[in-house]
Amino acid sequence: MSEENKLAENKLIILYLLSKMGVSLSNNDICQFAMERNIMDYISVQQCLSELTSSEYLESVADGGSTRYTITHDGNDVLGFFQNRITEWLLSAANEYILNNRQRIKSEYEVSANYFPEINGEYLVKCEVCGLDGGRIMELDVVVPTKSQALQICSNWKKNVNSICSTIFSAITKE
Repeated sequence: MSEENKLAENKLIILYLLSKMGVSLSNNDICQFAMERNIMDYISVQQCLSELTSSEYLESVADGGSTRYTITHDGNDVLGFFQNRITEWLLSAANEYILNNRQRIKSEYEVSANYFPEINGEYLVKCEVCGLDGGRIMELDVVVPTKSQALQICSNWKKNVNSICSTIFSAITKE
């Protein structure tokens, strides 16, 4: 396999890992996956992450001294087009890592969403995500007119917290 094809496959496996994991991954998690399986060395992982981020296939967020990565919509599109170029053994390695580490990584976040009736008939929805240390990563309070909207927001927050937080962070930090 040419060096160029190997680099492309390495980028695709990172996109695959993030897509299938369903939560953002730390730089350490991605390095652990790649280096323990002799897929990439540290420098190669950092090169792939940098290029995927600058191409806007990944979003990166600083989180308590670490960097966490989330796949973007464009990253999912690219993965959909080229996933068939990832070798079976690499897909198998990624799937094994996901199976063995999904619960540990998901438990690094505590996600909550609750709603409370207001005196005027509206509903206050409080959404929050906290890190392992209990520190609040993001909190969002929204007032909505109906209970069904409040329930929908709570459900969506819990199911899509990583992409919602990533979208909000990107929107508020844009120059």
